[in-house]
Amino acid sequence: MEIKDIINNLQEDDVIFDLFFTRKLRNGNYVTFSPNIDAQIFDDLLSLIIAYLEKFKDNEVINYDPTGYKDGTIETCKVSYLNDYKKVIESFEKSDNVETEIDPDNYNFYTFKITKKDGTFPEIKLFRRVTKFKKLHSKGIIARFNGNTLNKIESKLIGIDGEVDLLVIDEKILILSHYSLERIFNLDEQFRDTASDFLNQDGLSDGITNFESFYEDCLNDGRYRKTLTKMTNENINVAQTYKKQENIIKTIDMFNLDINYSENPKFSIIYEEKNQIMDILRILRDSYYRSLINEQIGIDDK
Repeated sequence: MEIKDIINNLQEDDVIFDLFFTRKLRNGNYVTFSPNIDAQIFDDLLSLIIAYLEKFKDNEVINYDPTGYKDGTIETCKVSYLNDYKKVIESFEKSDNVETEIDPDNYNFYTFKITKKDGTFPEIKLFRRVTKFKKLHSKGIIARFNGNTLNKIESKLIGIDGEVDLLVIDEKILILSHYSLERIFNLDEQFRDTASDFLNQDGLSDGITNFESFYEDCLNDGRYRKTLTKMTNENINVAQTYKKQENIIKTIDMFNLDINYSENPKFSIIYEEKNQIMDILRILRDSYYRSLINEQIGIDDK
């Protein structure tokens, strides 16, 4: 379903809506509060949401890339990509309706779930990170006019602005805010686990001297965790790469890489410092190339 189809569905009559505010607990589970919504607030928000989605209806849709995004595109992935997605949905089903007042500082994101009474379009979930006014509350006074009198607002405020970070329809996620996907679903922890799995694959440590240091340094840097996560889907045959030791040596010389290697008793790349990590990962990905026609050398980071 494209953005323009979603907009058309949201503009239909007789839609049913639910709102969920969610926070993640230290034990890794999620807790959700589902307040009642005034009908006028929902109508106003829906208008804002539709106006915001209009900005994206002509954008190209591409696959999600953990290492970065391209302006003017919408990234997409399946909900199965997210380890925490099921936990979040389960928290919706067990949501609390009792709280009389919530503390915005405790909640990470909110979700609109929109359906049609007659089921003519699939359930749409709109995710948005919570906008907090913590600085205003801690540094000053928030007030409103009541006639010609200025009254202090005692409770903390929460911002709902009509912008959308993620849309979920039919097990598919449309990502309008690249970094919000990471923050809402705690992907940094997932990236760490995926990167660790890649580094622990059979044979990878055989071709890198000081592999334990290489392993730790990779996992302690977010950029390398994301690169390794991306590499898990690239069908990299590490054993085959290591067999091409003459080509690895040629690549190191051609690109003047600051990497030493050992050929005895077997070939091995020598890891010595953190600034070598990306070059080593590019060797494993076979990213260095020379063009066939003009014989120009370059790096394909895919």
